[in-house]
Amino acid sequence: MKSLVGVTFGKYEVKTLLGKGGMGEVYEAYDTDKGRSVALKVLPDEYAADETFRTRFLRESRAAAVLQEPHVIPIHDWGEIDRTLFIDMRLVRGRTLHDMVKTRALKPQRAVDIVRQVASALDAAHKQGLIHRDVKPQNIIVTPDDFAYLVDFGIAEARGDTHLTMAGYQIGSFAYMAPERFRDEPTTLATDIYSLTCVLYEALTGKPPFSGGTEQLIAAHLSSDPPRPSARNPRVPASLDAVVARGMAKHPDDRYGTAGALARAAKRALDRSNQVEEATKEHEHFRRRPDSPPKGLEPISSSDDGDQRLERYVLPTLVAVAAVLVVIVIVLVVAIAVDDKSGPGTTTTVAYPTSGYPTYQEPTYGTPTTTSTYQQPTSETTPTQSTYPTAAPTTTRPMRIPSTTPATQDPEQRLRQIASGDRSYVASRLADLWVPQLSAKRYGTVEGGVPWDLRMALNEHLQLRQTYGARLLWSGNWSTFSERNYWVTVADITFPTADGALMWCKNRGFDRDHCIAKIVSTTRGVAGSTEYN
Repeated sequence: MKSLVGVTFGKYEVKTLLGKGGMGEVYEAYDTDKGRSVALKVLPDEYAADETFRTRFLRESRAAAVLQEPHVIPIHDWGEIDRTLFIDMRLVRGRTLHDMVKTRALKPQRAVDIVRQVASALDAAHKQGLIHRDVKPQNIIVTPDDFAYLVDFGIAEARGDTHLTMAGYQIGSFAYMAPERFRDEPTTLATDIYSLTCVLYEALTGKPPFSGGTEQLIAAHLSSDPPRPSARNPRVPASLDAVVARGMAKHPDDRYGTAGALARAAKRALDRSNQVEEATKEHEHFRRRPDSPPKGLEPISSSDDGDQRLERYVLPTLVAVAAVLVVIVIVLVVAIAVDDKSGPGTTTTVAYPTSGYPTYQEPTYGTPTTTSTYQQPTSETTPTQSTYPTAAPTTTRPMRIPSTTPATQDPEQRLRQIASGDRSYVASRLADLWVPQLSAKRYGTVEGGVPWDLRMALNEHLQLRQTYGARLLWSGNWSTFSERNYWVTVADITFPTADGALMWCKNRGFDRDHCIAKIVSTTRGVAGSTEYN
């Protein structure tokens, strides 16, 4: 096609070429009638005589013109001049998403926001019965203030329209095409959702989901598992892996119901990851401060009120300090009196608890050495050695022994209340998927030479609950635990594969002894339900 730059095309003065696409060329032009600059799209000469192309080109005009959505570029006019078809559109200054990610991936927050805007345009099109069929970074224009537009409805298809096919021309781009497109199955809105998920993956990583030649791309879309963006780009939260996995599901029915649902799921996953990160930072801040409150004074909280503020601890801390000072004075007075009575030949020995850092290990998931229901010992006995592996693991993130400060409520009763309250939530939200398991404790477990009691187990769970929004399980309620008397803490996040849960552990600094991948279920067996980093 001969360039129109510098030519008067009907009422348009053509200024510059903005770009080329499969369905034509786009110029910046000046509309002399309306007195405004516009984007002018024209059909190439080689296709002008093809009635099928002409029909599809005009359909883009009708399809886009009926969409009243901010993220779809408005159509001013369309028609034919000197046997050349054209579309007159609003001129938008910006770059394509394809150009933006050529050198580096976008920050996750920015990538998710751009996809949200494109999803809004797609949902508007789908409500009008239109399927875009060519969602890709090249068809997304982003302005300098990050306002996104979805363009090029030139191959959009209205449900019920005659299905147009053209010999030698493959509609859509292979790198973003849904599996059903290669099987010549009906095209639905799920097709656009698959493509938009591919766009999300590329925005997060800087690369399309699959690479290679045409045959390799087709084979990957048909049979390869959706790739994990966090595996390619460490800055991407692992929580987004599950969003991509569902959006790129092989079967259309397994994907999100709308483009907006995909965008909202990505936003929730990102927000949840940010909350966990902030909670972790705040936890580390309090743990390292010399004036942080004793653990025994930390308020019991649920996963929804983890954002505690330092002001809440000021009064309890002052009370605790005063009480400790009183106790110290009393002890000193008593010690002096005892020393005076016992005489010079008597030595008083004061025994302190052994300090240490217990290392978490998963209970042995083989044939249990004993089978029993939980029973809290009623008298002082020598604690039983844990059934965990006896080899001392190497750890990079030791866990502190929780405080055994007395509480008003029996720790066993409190643990059972928490596990009972969490049970329905776990069954409906976490069951039969991979979750990060953070702890498994029972009375008498010995770690690092220190025996654990139930108050220590309770305080450890509350600490993990506040930091990671964790949930509590009683292992006897679930079929994937061979030991039936453990209190198990899991993070409130799910993954379709063990790799996602293990990556979550690794991204938060846990080693294999303090965080594992676990399936919690009432129908599955123990075998295959546990994976380690």
